[in-house]
Amino acid sequence: MTNQRKHIAIALIGQPGVGKTSIVHLIDETLESRGTTFVIETHDIIYTIWELQTSSYEPERLAVFSASFLDESKAFSRYVLIVSDSSAEDINQISYSMRFLRKQFPKTRFAIIANKQDLQERLNRTRIERMTNLPTLELSATETEQRDRLVNFISYLMAERTGF
Repeated sequence: MTNQRKHIAIALIGQPGVGKTSIVHLIDETLESRGTTFVIETHDIIYTIWELQTSSYEPERLAVFSASFLDESKAFSRYVLIVSDSSAEDINQISYSMRFLRKQFPKTRFAIIANKQDLQERLNRTRIERMTNLPTLELSATETEQRDRLVNFISYLMAERTGF
């Protein structure tokens, strides 16, 4: 009997400057990009992380990205982590875009990483979850002590049937 490793595909999407790359490096600072992806291999799981910078979730860019992501991750468990700067404007755009995003990424779990919580006038997790109806993690990705919280949040998403 062979030991098949599980494949997990994670797409980080968000506006320019919200902290997608900082989040990748918070997970593992030694990760190197393989084009538009990062790969983490453990004994049991291969994680492939895609990173997409998009302004206001541009339908054309998102359509090309989603086709590639969905095609390359067919056999994987898929997650889209929407990275936000936690501003009211960004969360409103995410909330407005969710119907479109759900159509673009069928059979995919969604969550929000509410980054930049160390800045003024950021929305908190409770408010963001009410606005988007998505599981949300408050974070400041530049603080390395936040790593365990991020990894635990991703683990929670994988264990629970939430974010659909």
